[in-house]
Amino acid sequence: MRCQKQIAKNSHYNSFTEFNLGSVVNVDYAHKECWDEFLKQVSNTDEAMGVVRGLKHKLIEMGMLPEKEMVIQ
Repeated sequence: MRCQKQIAKNSHYNSFTEFNLGSVVNVDYAHKECWDEFLKQVSNTDEAMGVVRGLKHKLIEMGMLPEKEMVIQ
């Protein structure tokens, strides 16, 4: 799924099954190690976005960025 390398039957891997209205649509596989690395990258991205959001709010408070305006019609 992620690395596109062959998965051996006796290896450690995950299976992901997609269903639509009770029928199997697709099945994907990923090495356990590759999936864990993917989850780590997602976690790092979420953490970085949290820091950026906090920095953005701080810069708005300091007047260095304009406040977000919402126009309701």
